[in-house]
Amino acid sequence: MEANPTLMVEPRIESGDDAADALRLVYASEYRRLVGLARLLVDRSDDAEEVVQEAFARTWARLGRVHGDPLPYVRRAVVNQSRGRLRRRRTADAHRPDAAAHAESAEVGAARGATARAVVGQLAMLPRRQRECVVLRFYADLTVPEIARTLGVADGSVKSHLHRAMTTLALELEDHR
Repeated sequence: MEANPTLMVEPRIESGDDAADALRLVYASEYRRLVGLARLLVDRSDDAEEVVQEAFARTWARLGRVHGDPLPYVRRAVVNQSRGRLRRRRTADAHRPDAAAHAESAEVGAARGATARAVVGQLAMLPRRQRECVVLRFYADLTVPEIARTLGVADGSVKSHLHRAMTTLALELEDHR
């Protein structure tokens, strides 16, 4: 998946190009990892790509308010955009008249036996905050304090969510070892 360079338009900032250059560097170096992060949060590749592009566009528009390294700001924007995407999806699903539209495809059913697929499936079953903590810890390789800052919660909350999530995943994935 290639990034769409047309989304990057020059921001209106007065304080020089340091912030713009830093964001361009983050875009060039972290785009794929951020798409991977979003993919695990929203469960759809096309949605993940859109989430990350929207996060960068919104960060670019607010570049004058971003101080220091823009990566944590963009990462938080990706998490927030993912939440919004899931919220809209839940609303749409709740108003969908045909429950059969939720049936798995043959490809997904056939791939269920693979351990990696089982992990992603179980990850999707975790409560939102637990999933965010696990993805940020093990996919984005963030520390507990970095996760806490990204999600705007206390370190202890992150530890608690990680512990609960890992306990649940260990129990649910026991058959796939």
